[in-house]
Amino acid sequence: MDSETAHACYDHSPTDIVYNIDLFGLNYYTFILLNARTMKMNDIRQIPLFAGLSKAETRQIAETLSAREYPAAVLLFEEGEIGNNFWIISEGQIEVIKALGTEEERILSVLGPGDFLGEISLLYQQRARSASARTRSPVKLFEMHPADFENLLSRQPTFAFQILEEMSRRIRHSEATTIRDLHEKNRQLSQAYRELKEAQQHLIQKEKLDHELNIARRIQEQLLPQELPSTPGWVVSAAWQPAYAVSGDFYDFIPIHPDTLAIVIGDASGKGIPAALVMATTRSMLRALVKNETGQNKLSPGRLLKQMNDLLVTDVPGATFITCLFALLDMPSGKLAFANAGHCLPVVCQDGSLIELQATGMPLGLMPGMDYEENKAMLAPGASLVLFSDGVIEAHRPDGSMLGKGGFYTLIKDHSSQPGLIQLLLTSLSQATGKEKEQEDDITLVTVRRIFHDQV
Repeated sequence: MDSETAHACYDHSPTDIVYNIDLFGLNYYTFILLNARTMKMNDIRQIPLFAGLSKAETRQIAETLSAREYPAAVLLFEEGEIGNNFWIISEGQIEVIKALGTEEERILSVLGPGDFLGEISLLYQQRARSASARTRSPVKLFEMHPADFENLLSRQPTFAFQILEEMSRRIRHSEATTIRDLHEKNRQLSQAYRELKEAQQHLIQKEKLDHELNIARRIQEQLLPQELPSTPGWVVSAAWQPAYAVSGDFYDFIPIHPDTLAIVIGDASGKGIPAALVMATTRSMLRALVKNETGQNKLSPGRLLKQMNDLLVTDVPGATFITCLFALLDMPSGKLAFANAGHCLPVVCQDGSLIELQATGMPLGLMPGMDYEENKAMLAPGASLVLFSDGVIEAHRPDGSMLGKGGFYTLIKDHSSQPGLIQLLLTSLSQATGKEKEQEDDITLVTVRRIFHDQV
């Protein structure tokens, strides 16, 4: 009895099946085996690769094929492995992947029912897999071993031709994919080269700018006093810390007479190079006016700031201004005359008490015709005069709160009677704001301390 007769028997009722089995002298298990083989042959006939084979050849192939089932996302084999099986897909989909698990990973193709895989590694002498295969969905496969595959090729020229035809198609597809990948990589390489050239240009420009900023900083540092005044009975100190390479802050000490010292501190609005240029202009203009006023009249801080303002209104860009405090110190007596153009109020600290020195006046360069109030103060032995820029009181603590005048005044009171007041204030300021925190604004400090006669 052939398999088709057995299959016909299987189409009847269970009673008829048993009857027919007995009729042909078959036991039940033999019938089940024949029926499963018939079902496999029907599946095989649906595969285009075997469509042209005879029933006898199909039956022979069915005996060599093993059914396999795999869930989704299973790696059937990896690229480079030694191949020893040929698979035909009955149901589901399989991804063919090149360079699996690397940055170059790409899917070459997705195979479905009727497609086959593994033939290249069987035909290749070393039988190494040319790509990896992974199930995209649950799949049903028919598996053929190398010896059966080679026998089939030798027996069926048509089958061998179909295999070669499919291999040729896949090679052409692989070549097209490779060429497309090469074009894409070439495009990416060209883009990377252009970006590299741009980055090099930016780096060159940055290095050039850094070099120019370093030169600008050295020039600006040369504009500041190179030596501090040294007068018996007085200790003068200063600190200048830009937030960037250059600063809008400045200070100056200008000897007027052997017993008189002009003390200046200022802050140009903004930061960086624009503020530094305004600072340089202001400092040069102020020195020229001091020299001119000293030769003609008795120097007056209020009148000097008024002249400075009228000159700067026409010389600085719109919305730019300069805060400035100008003071004259008579060192033998300790008398201080001062005027303030919107700068932070200077303070005098003595015996633990602190006094702000107030004098009203608009910042320089905003409006013409402004007047500047002039006031006086006395620095007794043991007193310290502290001048500072707004970068000091506007510094932030690690919790985000601003140090403010109150916080800074506390630091002054704590250290005013100690030697090296400037350094103590800078150290305390750094500790208060956090050593790792980036400086937000330019910081300038000037201290003038009158010492007792027995300390001279």
